Amino acid sequence: MSGKRICVWSGKRGGFGALTPTMRAIQEHPDLELQLVVTDQHLYDRFGRTVREVEGQFPIAAAIDMGQRGDSNQDRAEAVGRCLEKSAGVLADLKPEILLVIGDRGEVFAACIAAHNLRIAIAHVQGGDISGSLDEPVRHAITKLAHIHLPSTAASAERIRRMGEEDWRIHVVGDTHVDQILLGAATPEAELRQRYELDEGTPFLLVLQHSDSTVPEGSGAQMRETVAAVRRLNMRALLVYPCSDQGFEGIIESLEAARGAPGLSIHQNIPAPDFIGLQRLAACLIGNSSAGLIEAPYFNLPAVNVGERQIGRERAANVIDTGYDADAIVAAVGKALNDETFRQRMQATPPPFGDGTAWRRITDTLAGSVVDARMLNKRMTY
Repeated sequence: MSGKRICVWSGKRGGFGALTPTMRAIQEHPDLELQLVVTDQHLYDRFGRTVREVEGQFPIAAAIDMGQRGDSNQDRAEAVGRCLEKSAGVLADLKPEILLVIGDRGEVFAACIAAHNLRIAIAHVQGGDISGSLDEPVRHAITKLAHIHLPSTAASAERIRRMGEEDWRIHVVGDTHVDQILLGAATPEAELRQRYELDEGTPFLLVLQHSDSTVPEGSGAQMRETVAAVRRLNMRALLVYPCSDQGFEGIIESLEAARGAPGLSIHQNIPAPDFIGLQRLAACLIGNSSAGLIEAPYFNLPAVNVGERQIGRERAANVIDTGYDADAIVAAVGKALNDETFRQRMQATPPPFGDGTAWRRITDTLAGSVVDARMLNKRMTY
């Protein structure tokens, strides 16, 4: 099949899972052709080498090893620089009409800089969100490079307009993370309980905490507080490795120090269908992953949001914010599990992130987009 070439860029497990329904829809569309490029965490053994999960579902057009050597600010900056240089060559070879990216990651920004200079249209999912840390300015920079905006909510779309983007470029589609949930992508309960040794009737916690990249040197101490809280709660808990943002080594060290503690299991990676299914079963999600804000409310799953990585981000009524303090985290989990007023409000408040059909809206938008001088030559509205 030959159609309009859509190059999807994926650097981490969460973004890949979120775009999986969209990529399948692109594959099935008679006027579109999928090109998938993987980079960053997907290629590192340290993070479970999730490229194996990717290639089990889609053909990979190219892989870009960023060669990130450590977790310092300089290590990350140099890795993003290598990604930019290699992205230019990959995109020049693939010649897509549109580059489809999600979120606010450095490897995505690198691809967008390359695409901008190669005169390739950029379609951006999750633009306009407020997300905190070093990621938020990157998200907005991608928005200014992008030609097609695919925000999750009306509030995010309005922020894009206020950045001077032309209204005809903006298409509110809903959040793609919800697609995989409402399409039934979850691993069956019995399989999850066997794989992760989860006894039926015994509540468990999911823990996923990334570094706050504004203070990466504090990531180890921050994670130690969360681990201490989890241990004090004396519940079965699954703790998952972070993403590759600067400061990740401190988090991993704190996680590995807890390996072997009663009831705790440490996981380099949990595949997206498993993670979705685990959210359906868990008692509470702890950490600072966007999953707690965007995905968890669709399961009526309470989320204890630790620290400031997600500060100011749009959220539903399932979120309890707390600081990097074991006592505060224990108290927040207690509220999440036992406060009936909180739980009733959580269950009665619909989340603002859409109906699980973002994949269809995105695919239709890409198929209907004309990549011409009007599309590529951007102008600010004011």
